[in-house]
Amino acid sequence: MQRIGVLVGMQSEAKLARHLYPAAIEASGATKEGAKSALKRLIAAKVTSIVSFGFAAGLDPLIKAGTILLPNVIHVRGKDYVSDPALRLKLGAEKSRIKVGALLHSDEIITASAEKQKLFVQTGCVALDMESGIVAQYCEDHKIPFAVLRVVCDSAARDLPPLACLALSHDGNLKISQMAKSLLVNPAQISGLIKLGVDAGLAYRQLNNFVHQKNMFESV
Repeated sequence: MQRIGVLVGMQSEAKLARHLYPAAIEASGATKEGAKSALKRLIAAKVTSIVSFGFAAGLDPLIKAGTILLPNVIHVRGKDYVSDPALRLKLGAEKSRIKVGALLHSDEIITASAEKQKLFVQTGCVALDMESGIVAQYCEDHKIPFAVLRVVCDSAARDLPPLACLALSHDGNLKISQMAKSLLVNPAQISGLIKLGVDAGLAYRQLNNFVHQKNMFESV
């Protein structure tokens, strides 16, 4: 039996990824260095393919929070990486409610809706995240099949509060103390945080429902 490696950004995503059994799971903490270290650990665990899993930011204005993504192309600094068709099919790419298309890699969190919409016009990518491009490059270098399974957490119209850039530690957990300090300095963020929380809750439920439909890797 093949062994699937799953890269996530946050520990909350890792909890959902445990339903993609059998799989080795590592968290990046939403940093480039963290992702590279996590991928090395997955390779050391002798995985035969890797899935980038978790949340993404919407760029296409027609895509709402909670939309499941199985992109066929990852766009990284002008180069396109094609995800493995067989692995995508195993993840449910044939389902009518799944959004395909291109996913954009970003090295930083995009907080402004105006910037998201600008990136959509420039690239045509339907969404972006901070891990999938690193996975795509790493897997090409190591000749390992990869795929991406993500859910839109914040839509193209959603502005993120500044504390979103401070939220994650390198092990993928939330930095509660830093978030609290940021709110004390700028309490106007509370409204944006609540709205983001509503969208994130919807995204989490949708991805949870999706991965609970069946044991996706039972016959891989």
